[in-house]
Amino acid sequence: MKIESHVDKEKQQATFLIEGELDVHQVKILKSTVTEAVTSGNWTYTIDLQKVIYLDSSGLGMLVFLKKEIVRRGGKLKLTNLGDGIRSVFQLTKLDDFFGIK
Repeated sequence: MKIESHVDKEKQQATFLIEGELDVHQVKILKSTVTEAVTSGNWTYTIDLQKVIYLDSSGLGMLVFLKKEIVRRGGKLKLTNLGDGIRSVFQLTKLDDFFGIK
């Protein structure tokens, strides 16, 4: 898994582009990368899942954890560019509403 991050302190936005598999073997990398960038305040964090080819329950659990942590600190988390397969995982687990995925 590869993660590319872009942080704009002026706009209070951070974007993380994930490529590859988001599974039990990769969640620690995602957690450390995102939590390093999370600060208190009205920040918006975007995780771009366009290039994610596989997502398991560990990946889902980590995304839930990150959303809760970001909201606790006053920020927002958005998931974008979900492919059909990844989107169906969120729909099957009923997490599409939790993340505001339409």
